This record gives sequence, C-alpha cells and structure tokens, in this order.
Amino acid sequence: MKARVEYSERDLLTEVRNGHHLAFEQLYRQYAPGLTLKLVSLLKDEELAGDVLQDLFVKLWETRSQIDPNQSIRGYLYTIAVNMAKGTFRRSLTRQLFIQSEFVHNEEGLNTVSQFINQKELRVAIEQALAKLPPRQREVYTMFKLDGLSYKEIQDKLGIGKPAVNRLIQEAGKKMKEYLYPIAYIYLCSTILDFSI
Repeated sequence: MKARVEYSERDLLTEVRNGHHLAFEQLYRQYAPGLTLKLVSLLKDEELAGDVLQDLFVKLWETRSQIDPNQSIRGYLYTIAVNMAKGTFRRSLTRQLFIQSEFVHNEEGLNTVSQFINQKELRVAIEQALAKLPPRQREVYTMFKLDGLSYKEIQDKLGIGKPAVNRLIQEAGKKMKEYLYPIAYIYLCSTILDFSI
C-alpha cells in the first residue's frame, strides 16, 4: 500500500494545478470538514450542504489551471462556498416562490421560507406581482407555474403555438423575478449578513 504524500500548501496547490489527484485528495481532506460546517450553517440542510461541497470541489478541479500557488486557498474556497450557497438558496427560494401555490409543511410544521416570511404576505406579494404582468403573460404563466399545465395543454387551451407559450413564460418569469426580488433579498440578507470567512 502506498504511503500518502503530505504537501506544504504551496506545493499542494502547484500539484493540484498540475492535475495530480493525490494532491487534490489531500486538499479535499484538509478543507472539506470546515467547508461542510460552513455550508450547513448557511443552508441549514446537511444533504444540500454535501451536494454543494461536491459541486465546489468539482468546480475547483475543472478550474485548477487558474489556481495561484502563492495565494491562500482557504479564503478562495470559502468565498466560492458562500457564493454557491447563495446561488443554491436563490434557486431554492425561486422554486418555492414560483412553483408552490400552497406550502408543504415538514414534520415541525414549517418550511424554509415560512420560517421567515409570513405565508399570507408572500401570497399577497405573488398576487401583486402577477397583477403587474400583461394579461396574456399572466394567463400563460399562471397556467404553467401555478396550475401545473404542460406547454401542450396550454397550447390546446389557448390555441397558440409552442414558441409563443415559451416566449410568454420566459418573459413573465423574468418580470416575476424582478418584482419578487425584494422579498428574496430580505430573506437572503437575514441569513447571510453574518457570513464570515
């Protein structure tokens, strides 16, 4: 059995940049535990934190040629972790805002969004955002996102082609994100203002 080689940080980063798997494994062993704790504290979900951690190291491997061995890797990794956690949170919040018209409660009777935002206020915000859309965009967007109809079902109901359905949904989606961004931003700030590296 081969003995594990232990590298200094600078040598480690040089070896990772050069594509050496053993150095990359050492980097993972060295930083994964701390990064996992950080991600769990940000995302409040161990499984999701594990997924983000794996994505982070895949990204690091794919961009290893950009590693500067003279720079500290710790700050770099933690910055990526925080940014990926923010992105994961935004995607999760977007799904909850746009896909669920009724919230599904977990065993404690709460979900991530409803812990911080009153459900009634959220519904009102979504209704107000929908009201700002042009009538046709609102109709198609509601059918797709809230009623769960497929493109084909919308086409058949409204007598319009798939490109038109797609365009209306895309345009409405951009506007809804813009209208609802302040709500997402308030929640995001409440969870990440104390992100310290």
